Amino acid sequence: MPAESPSSAAPRGVLHWGMLGAILLAAAMALTPNVADPDLWGHVQYGADVLREGLPATTTYSYTAEGYRWINHENLSEIALALGAETIGPVGLLWAKCLLGLAIVGVMLWRCESQQTPLLVSGVIVLLVALNFTNHWNARPQLSSFAMFTLLILLLDRCFAGWRDEWRLPWLGAQFRRQNYEPLAASHPRMKALWLCVPLFFIWANSHGGFVAGYAVFVAYLVCRFLELSLDRGWQGAGMMRRLSLMAVVGGLATLINPYGPNLHGWLLASLGTARPEITEWHPLYELSLASFAFFALLAALAFAILLSRKPLDFTQLAITALVAWQATAHQRHTPFLAILFGLWYAPHFASAWSRCFGASAAETDKPTSQQVAVMGGGLAVVYLVLIAALFPRLSEMPTPRDQYPVSAIQYMADQHLQGRLVATYNWAQYAIHALAADGDTQLQFDGRFRTSYPQEVLDMHFDLILGPDPKYRNRSPQSGPPDAGRVLEYGRPDLVLIDRGQPYSTEAMSQHADQWTLLYQDSLAQLWGRRDEYGDPSSTRYVPPQDRQISEAPQLGAVSWPAHPVARRNVARAQSSPSIMPARSEKGK
Repeated sequence: MPAESPSSAAPRGVLHWGMLGAILLAAAMALTPNVADPDLWGHVQYGADVLREGLPATTTYSYTAEGYRWINHENLSEIALALGAETIGPVGLLWAKCLLGLAIVGVMLWRCESQQTPLLVSGVIVLLVALNFTNHWNARPQLSSFAMFTLLILLLDRCFAGWRDEWRLPWLGAQFRRQNYEPLAASHPRMKALWLCVPLFFIWANSHGGFVAGYAVFVAYLVCRFLELSLDRGWQGAGMMRRLSLMAVVGGLATLINPYGPNLHGWLLASLGTARPEITEWHPLYELSLASFAFFALLAALAFAILLSRKPLDFTQLAITALVAWQATAHQRHTPFLAILFGLWYAPHFASAWSRCFGASAAETDKPTSQQVAVMGGGLAVVYLVLIAALFPRLSEMPTPRDQYPVSAIQYMADQHLQGRLVATYNWAQYAIHALAADGDTQLQFDGRFRTSYPQEVLDMHFDLILGPDPKYRNRSPQSGPPDAGRVLEYGRPDLVLIDRGQPYSTEAMSQHADQWTLLYQDSLAQLWGRRDEYGDPSSTRYVPPQDRQISEAPQLGAVSWPAHPVARRNVARAQSSPSIMPARSEKGK
């Protein structure tokens, strides 16, 4: 067969790179959920407060936890989000998180290319990873944990490059070893790079509490390598064993460099040891949805790669994968960690298993003709146009859907100048802080900071109103007493209550207390209640007459751009042209 000429080879190269680009564009679709996250308002506000006033020691914006310690494990991430919101805006944040995700899957795709993995297999791997990122890829501090975890795995892979793909446990037999097996080296020059774990864990510990999971993986990895070394080299590997032990210690010490010192670790261990059924992310993926389908597909692909690969498996990687898979199965928020391990460690095994079951595809063995190249190129151009058209709206606006957030209710509160102590349902509280409380005239009963800045008793009284006593969704403290939806309506004497009508327990509880509360606003999504002796008494300075109340079933359609602040009715044009993203706190709010 005559050699292919350069002119005929060039289109194939362009086509190959074009397909790689299409894979990344398809992955970008999974990495661009653009609906505003419930916690983003709070993260931006708290980061802005730190930049303006320094790190607060106690809870802010709350009337139920004044003077209560606040251990914030997300300071650097919140500062970054605040700066991002102020400089590049919400659209810039969408681009930034998309590019971060593409960088992670891009490393996986680059590794597949370096191992000459077929494009079809590379595409399956990358898209499976991206789909398991989707539900977790909002503008949130968790992104820092996923990025740091990826860097940690890449660091470990580099430092232990000569140790991989070998089974070094002698009692399991030689059948797990390659014929050219060589004992571990007593030293390795790349081990010096392990010192990079110090800045990595320092940044991680100040960015997100997920550093605990990262450090656990780091220590488990070193312990497994220590075990391999001790069985393979015996006392000859004592020097390397000491180095591994030292790195485990210094990595942990780096996490102590934070504003709270060891108190951060103590709080995290106590908090992680307490169940959080009130937060969906801490549930397993048991509902029928795209996220659960993607997760079980990931588990199936992982089992497929491990059981059917012809390549030698690595004991340490298997042990770490089992540990992470256990956590991902128990808590859906750990799913991206397992996806990262699959993309970085098991791509070669998945490709081997694929080849074993399906053989080489025609695309691998047959060189396309010029006519086929032209057809594929045209098809690829159409794919690019479709993907770019689909991506554009996802990267051009961060919407705040009216049927998910109380945009109209917040607008009503601003129009009527309704201020004071506010009980707002959990997912809306940080929106209320950013839109209303930052001026210092409104304080919240409870918000998404959860146990970082609120005592358990405050959590319990909030969820007694919102979720009721169902033990499936609750983990109450014995010190909180029996469930009582009315306790939150009296504690600290709140003025207003903003609830989600989709939470029937809270609407029923408010109706039962209608002798003390009066309905001021209602639409298809939200209800706003005011204390009757303040807003229902004509002699009160806060009285809202019936003609100023809005009680309806008006459907909440469409969306507004984040941050969805209420518009000043007297100067609509100016407010819409320059919405405040980082409102400053007044002296009263400090």
